[in-house]
Order: sequence, then structure tokens, then C-alpha cells
Amino acid sequence: MKKNVTITLLLAAIMTNFAQNLVDTGALIQGGVEDGSKLVEAYVKPLNKAIVFGLSDVNYSKLKRDDRHHLTFSVKLAYINIPNDDWTYDVTKLNLQHFEPKEVDKIMAQTVFGDSLKSITLVSKEKDLLGRPLIEFDTPSGSQKSAMPLPFLGATYRLKYTNLSFNFIPYIAIPDSDFKVGMIGVSVQQDLALFVKSLQDQSYGISIQGSGAYLYGHSDLDIQPGKIHTPVSITGHTTGPYDNQEINVSYTSLNLAAYFDYNISEHFNVFAGGGVNLGSSHIMVEGTYPVYVADPTGLGAVVADDVHDPLDIQNTFSRSKLDFGVRGDWDRFFVQVNYSPVTYGGLGLNLGYKML
Repeated sequence: MKKNVTITLLLAAIMTNFAQNLVDTGALIQGGVEDGSKLVEAYVKPLNKAIVFGLSDVNYSKLKRDDRHHLTFSVKLAYINIPNDDWTYDVTKLNLQHFEPKEVDKIMAQTVFGDSLKSITLVSKEKDLLGRPLIEFDTPSGSQKSAMPLPFLGATYRLKYTNLSFNFIPYIAIPDSDFKVGMIGVSVQQDLALFVKSLQDQSYGISIQGSGAYLYGHSDLDIQPGKIHTPVSITGHTTGPYDNQEINVSYTSLNLAAYFDYNISEHFNVFAGGGVNLGSSHIMVEGTYPVYVADPTGLGAVVADDVHDPLDIQNTFSRSKLDFGVRGDWDRFFVQVNYSPVTYGGLGLNLGYKML
């Protein structure tokens, strides 16, 4: 049986605080998993990219060449710019099986970063005996944000020629949201002066940096049978139980880069780097959910039914990366700012305290 469209739209609203209070989940129409998977993938794809690429930002750490060991703690912020082209998506390019735009001149729906006041209406291709669409619903609006902040905590243990860093987000609830999230990441940066003796007494350095990060999110859901927009009677039944509903998301990000840095004074150095960044996203909606589909007999009716574990969406992403920045170091404190001019790049900030 063809199952539902807007469990997926609800997913997008719950997985991020950008859309949490913009989507009226009670009014979402549930009607076809195949189409729903395509709609949610298009709606949250920019968010998935922003998280995957944002997890690889703010990884540079200044290397040292003395014999003392240093331990630093810091607060980091990646501020990822969202390309204008990813604020909307063309519904007609999704090849939906059961739904189409109600108006032929309104085909651009909002992504999670799109306009907070705009949406379009989709109607089912199946009609009742009078030729009316069996089901219709409005796509969700966006958050109207052109960038996404991604804050996390960092700790770096600095050895001679080698830096070992850990990034993390404690497992906490996102503000104004039912969503909980946690993250762990590790980064190793190796000064090539360990292997190339001629670099050891220079005011510049060349290093290789590799990192990996994993972000996990979870929320319980509460989707109950409700009203849908249909001109016909509803047959069938929905029995539940619906107390087992949950959404789980995970993101993996890997990064490999080379850096050149130069000490311009006692307290400041500049750096530039480039490399590759790749990662994946995984979204699962699990449990039992009420859905409404067109009667498969073709009699122009709507049938209610339950669907189990309706969504499992996986995507992979990759890009080349460039990074430029400046860092200031004092006895106990440091400030670092970097900028990445590539797609889904942006600003990075690292404020830290030196324990040793």
C-alpha cells in the first residue's frame, strides 16, 4: 500500500529548532511514504549539508615546537552560510508518484532555511467521482535564516610537533525544541617539522590535519489520528498504539587538510589550508503512525491505516575545502577566527583558555 507524505514533513520540524514552531504538525496530511521520503529529503537536505560540513570547521590548532606540553579548553562556533539556491526546491523535479502542485505556476517549495511565510499546496493525483483531489496539504515553510550556527566545546593537548584535539556537544536538548543532540569529534594535526629538519627553526610551518566527527539526535514523537483535507468519507481503521514513535538522526563528517601558517609577531600568526571534506546523514522515523491513502480499488475514497517504521533516509556529501584565518595567543588566552569561502563555508570562531 502507498503510504504517507507528511510524517516526513513533521520530521523536518522536529529535527531542528529552525522549523520547530513554524510547522503546524496537526494539520499535516499523511499520505504516501514514497512521496514523503522525497519531500523530506528535499526539505532538510540543506540542513544535512550544513551539519556535515560544519562539523569539519574550526579544526586548525596552532602547533608548538618547544618541549612543554599544553592543555587548552575552548568554545568553538561554526557559522555556515546557506547558498540562496538551497532556500527552495522545485517540487516537479522530485517525480512524485501521487502528488502534484495545485497551481501550475507555484512549484517552488521552501526548504528548512527558506521563507517563513511561504508554502505551496500539493494535491493528490487521485480524484473522487466528481473529479476533486482526494487529499491536499500545504508544504512547510522555512526558518528564513541564511546561515546556521553550530557551537561546540573543544579540548586540545599540544605536544611538540603534534596536536590532539577533541570536540564535543554534551547530550542536551536544543532550546525551544523537543530534540536532544550530542556530538563527539577528534582531530590530529601533525607538524611536518618532525620529519623535515629544515623547517624546525623557521617562522612558518606546514602541517597535515585529519579529523572525524559524529553527531546524534533523538526525539520522541506524538502523531495521533486527526483531521485531513478530503472531500470524501474515510474508511478503514487506525488502531495504534502510537506511544512508540521516535525519530533518530546521525551525521558523520571526515576531513583531511594541509595547512601553512606564518608567525607575523610574538602574539599573532596567520594560516591557510585546503583539503577535502566528506560525510553522511541518516534519518530514521520509527514506530507506528496513522496514515491516509487513496483507496487502491479506485472508488474515489480515502482509506485510513497504520504504518510501521516509515522512513529511513541516507545521504552522502563531499566538497573541496579552503580555509584562511588569524590567531592571537597570550599567556592564558587565545582567539582564533577563520573563514572558508567555499559552498557551505563561512566563519569560524575559537575562544580558548590555556591550562598548562
